[in-house]
Amino acid sequence: MVDLPELSADHRSAANLHIMVVVAFKFRTTRLRHLLEVATGFAEYTDAAVDFIVTTTADDAELATLERSLVPLRTSGMRVSFRQVPFDAAVPYRVTWAHKSLLREVFLADSRYSHFIYVEDDIRLSQRNFSYFRRFREKLRPYGLLPGFLRYEFNDTDYHTYLVDHREPTRVADSPGIDLGDVRFVNVDPPYQACFVLDRELAAEHAAGPSFDVEASKIYGHGEAERANLAFSFENIPASGGFTSRYVMPLDRNTGLPLHAALIRHLPDNFTNRVPPILKFGTLPIEAMFRSDNVSETVHRHPANTGE
Repeated sequence: MVDLPELSADHRSAANLHIMVVVAFKFRTTRLRHLLEVATGFAEYTDAAVDFIVTTTADDAELATLERSLVPLRTSGMRVSFRQVPFDAAVPYRVTWAHKSLLREVFLADSRYSHFIYVEDDIRLSQRNFSYFRRFREKLRPYGLLPGFLRYEFNDTDYHTYLVDHREPTRVADSPGIDLGDVRFVNVDPPYQACFVLDRELAAEHAAGPSFDVEASKIYGHGEAERANLAFSFENIPASGGFTSRYVMPLDRNTGLPLHAALIRHLPDNFTNRVPPILKFGTLPIEAMFRSDNVSETVHRHPANTGE
């Protein structure tokens, strides 16, 4: 592991929270701008010390380029380091699994760490997102559920925001859910979110489950890179209540919209701006995510969606 020289000191003592963030980066210069934005988001966490670790396929020359791209963070107070993972064309996405050994061998071995975050290299997980997870993690604990996130993008044609992973509205009345004040948490299909947040209890549970292993996780389907961030998507689901995933997504019952703090930005905006869209990914407007059987309304359409 290589540390940026300016950030090699221990910055943990002043904060109550200490987060290990791991981002997998299959080296491509075109994606460096996204990685910088991801890292900048974590550098803005004001209530926690953050160790930001990039697992990467970069060779030594590429690593120098990678380091230069993150120069603005050298005075941020966030500890930044890199772990090189040899690229193997036979398993091109194995770099996405390198965080598992860091979780087991470093995070769990050091009690000073409070949370572990794994995130893809183009997802901006804000401090507000992290605070939302911590708050509702405790409120959902009695039900055996976890707060989830929803990826969204911005469309350059109609200047509207669309969800990346969800192609059809979730009918709230038909979905297992839990009411917590003005927020209703429901299962959505799919529960994919390209990241996960763990406290120490969840980290230990994850390390003992099938989703922690590249081979054992095949029981859940998905590609190798996608399986690396499933965590509790399909694992240890409550036996009662009809839930299909451990992750539940929040509906603000006052507005009918997903709770803002659960929305995470997919920086490339490549799904919603692709013409034509692939399998309707990136075409569901945020305001259409949740539907009541008692409500009928005209929904804003994706510019490439001429259908119903």
